[in-house]
Amino acid sequence: MLLSVVVAVKNEQIHVEEALLSILGQKGVNFELIVVDDGSNDNTFEILQSLQKQYDFYLTKNPKAGKPSAFNLGISLAKGDYVCMFAGDDVMPEGSLEKRIDSISHCNDEPTVGLSKLQILSENKKLNGAVIPNKPGVGGFTGSSYMMNRKAVELIFPIPESLPNEDTWMEVAIRYLSDQKWNLVHTDIISNNWRVHSGNSISHQMDFDTYNEKFSSRYKAHELFYDSRFDEMSVSARTELKKRVECESFRLNKQFFRILFSQVTLVEKLRAVSNYNNFFYTLRSRFFLLFSGW
Repeated sequence: MLLSVVVAVKNEQIHVEEALLSILGQKGVNFELIVVDDGSNDNTFEILQSLQKQYDFYLTKNPKAGKPSAFNLGISLAKGDYVCMFAGDDVMPEGSLEKRIDSISHCNDEPTVGLSKLQILSENKKLNGAVIPNKPGVGGFTGSSYMMNRKAVELIFPIPESLPNEDTWMEVAIRYLSDQKWNLVHTDIISNNWRVHSGNSISHQMDFDTYNEKFSSRYKAHELFYDSRFDEMSVSARTELKKRVECESFRLNKQFFRILFSQVTLVEKLRAVSNYNNFFYTLRSRFFLLFSGW
């Protein structure tokens, strides 16, 4: 049994060595490491080349640009029966790969995704050490939280390269194909010490206009998935996803009361309202940990 760990990295010269060593130091599981440099213009690639002289992993450059294309390339090179993804600025907790594999190794007969948790790594004492999601027995829907068997990988990938990131597409695929396609296995395993810093692609430390632009471009994955994977979803999944697409349209068009009376879940309404304008965004940012389960 082989596990493939795919890392996409760009301009992470400060953190990339620590990130890779935390993966290469994992015990108890047979794995390959595939690293795709996504057009770094600092010393990241040189650091990776230096590490490759000491450790056994596959290193390549992304001939295109963007995280989805980098991860698509890495996934296409993966040979493992299981696949997980990681970032070049985070730290993998000791022993986490073995625990995550064990949590889903009994589900090989059907597409399966193991969902784990993140733990914040930050200089901000209020954030540092916090676990997301904070509810026991519930794993998170972020790219590095997933441990996928090969059948699940084939359902999710490739990720449309018009999107700015991989997370949202993967979440939508897992949520809206799950009722008829595969098993979701929630765990309390910490898969990733998530480094919160100014270089994050999106975070609540950004000003509202910057965050809103990034959030809106990511959320396009919902409509894109609805249009391109319509025939693969159940009727109930189509209906639910369509409601989320409509709610996002209300948010973009500043239709506050239509958000409130939309037919999405309370969590979805709160997410839309919290990203509605600067006032609500600031309010959510102040209570980030309280709402980290969103």
